[in-house]
Order: sequence, then C-alpha cells, then structure tokens
Amino acid sequence: MKFDNYLLKLEDNINKKHKENICLHGVSPIIKSIYLDIKKKGYGEIKKVLFELKIPYQTLYSWISGSNPTPISKAYNLLRYWEKVCKKTEAEFVEKWNQLYEINEGYSQNSQRKVILPKKINENLGYMAGFFQGDGHLKKREIKKFQEYSIYFYENNEENLKIIDNIICKEFNIKGRIYLGSNKNGHKWCTLRISSKPIYLFFEKVLNLRTGKKVRKVDVPKIIKKSKQNIQLSFIKGFFDAEGGVGETKKNPWLDIGQASKEIPCEILPWIRNKLNENGIILSEPKRTKNQEFFRIRTAKRETIKRFFDIVSSNHLEKRIKFKKIIKNVKSKNRT
Repeated sequence: MKFDNYLLKLEDNINKKHKENICLHGVSPIIKSIYLDIKKKGYGEIKKVLFELKIPYQTLYSWISGSNPTPISKAYNLLRYWEKVCKKTEAEFVEKWNQLYEINEGYSQNSQRKVILPKKINENLGYMAGFFQGDGHLKKREIKKFQEYSIYFYENNEENLKIIDNIICKEFNIKGRIYLGSNKNGHKWCTLRISSKPIYLFFEKVLNLRTGKKVRKVDVPKIIKKSKQNIQLSFIKGFFDAEGGVGETKKNPWLDIGQASKEIPCEILPWIRNKLNENGIILSEPKRTKNQEFFRIRTAKRETIKRFFDIVSSNHLEKRIKFKKIIKNVKSKNRT
C-alpha cells in the first residue's frame, strides 16, 4: 500500500526558520519548469517571487540547477506563487506537488546527509514498527533547548539489533550506532540509535509512532490496521521479537506475548490475538499477571507454537533456536 503524499507532514511549520528546513533532492527539473513558467510573465515576476520566498537569485538558481537541495517549505510557496501568477487550477497545483513527491531522490535537513524515505508500506517497515512498539523510543523533542531527532531501539543481544539496523539501512539509507550499557546489578543491554530529522518525522507523522514514553499506551498504528495481512503479520513478528517469549519446561512448551497495562490490556494485545486467531493460531485471552500491571496472551500447545513459527516466524536469534527445538519435538512425536 502506497503512502499518500506526506511532504507537508515533514514540515512542522511551512514558514519555519531556514535552519530547520527539510530539503528535497533531485527535484530540479520540476523547479526549473515552474521557474520558466513564471519567467514568461516577465522578469518582474521573478523579482517578486524572490521577495516572496525571501531568498537571493543565487539560491533559486542553485535549486534550478540541482547544485543544492530544495527546502520543502520553499518548494511549496514557490508552487503556490506559480499557481497564482500563471492562473493554474488547484488540480494542476496538486499534480505538480505530487510530481515533486514522486521524483525526489531523498531528504536532508538543509545540506546534511541525504536519506531516503519509503513511499509504500512493506514487510520490513511492518516488522520495524512492531519491534518499535515493543522496545523502541522516539526521543521527545525539546521546545526551548536543543532539538534532538533521535530514534532508539533496545535489546539484550547486539546481534538482534543489527537485524533492525540492516532494515533501517535498506529502507532509509542510513546506519545507526549501537551502544552497550549495564546497570549496578550487572544487567547488560544494547541500544541502537538513529539520528535524522527526516526519518524522525517519518516515524512520528507518517507511521504515527508515539513520541516520549508509551508504556501502558501501546497501540497499533492506523497504517498497519489498513495494510494487507502479510504486513500485519510482519508487525506482529516485530512486536513478538521485542515483547514475546517462547520456551519449554519439563511439562510442556509455551509461547506468550505481553505488555504492561494498568486495569485492562492496552489495545495492541487484543488486536494481535484476533489477527492470530484469524490465521488459526489460537492464543488465550489477555490475562493479568498476578500482583503486576502486566497482561499476557499465551499458549502451551506445541502444534500452535509450530503454526505461529510457520506463519508469523521470528527474526530473533535466540527465539528461533527455541522454536526449532520445539518444532523438532513436534515432528518426533508425529513419527511415533
């Protein structure tokens, strides 16, 4: 499923200060065509558009030639000026605006490193969003202080974070940094950090992933709810890898998916349970853990766990080993 044109969602304020600009790369053919249409109305109109955009001619020329990326806010205002001066219709404006969205080759904050942003949802993004809802975090931006645009993913095993980092690299053309940490009790964890304003705004405004702390408020993004089944299952796989568990006791195997919540389970657990049930993977209703603000959906049936792995699967290295051991026992029992 393709995303609608989200250029304006990447702009908090269309007239913001130039230091905060999100810029488009590779759109000079469109900017040049707009410029030539306006120029036909007389050079006086070029002077007016420069005044309107509050830029020197050299800046406009750098956008036309492609030597500099074009700020989204300036492209929008230039296009609106073109619409007015050249007497274009709203439909013509929208067509040209969508052309800018379609042909752009990447985004950057001013002339910083260029990244790409996906134009459609796919299984990689579904998995990444699911993992993020379990063990991800958008650093809440400061209003008066330094503006931080950082995205964090957490895991105990560095190798599992490298899987997420590879997805980020493939979908956004940027590599994150992995940091190792530990507490006073010796518990170790790893953090993957990605710092990019365009990607941050894509997570926040396009995927609608929550900023700040989201414990007890974990939901399913609307884009996932509207996506096809394979995307939804990838989302569940990501959330399971972050918040699920699988293993085997002396009595039987088990699989569960949990999330902190106060009085009733947060939205994501019933939604996951329903989607799994639709695929013949029957898990229990969300049950509260004794003396804890925590809910789980689970199963202790070996065949159900096998079906979960066959249909949903897992990218988590340790969990895959446990799945394969349980599945091996399923096959051995069937042979006897």
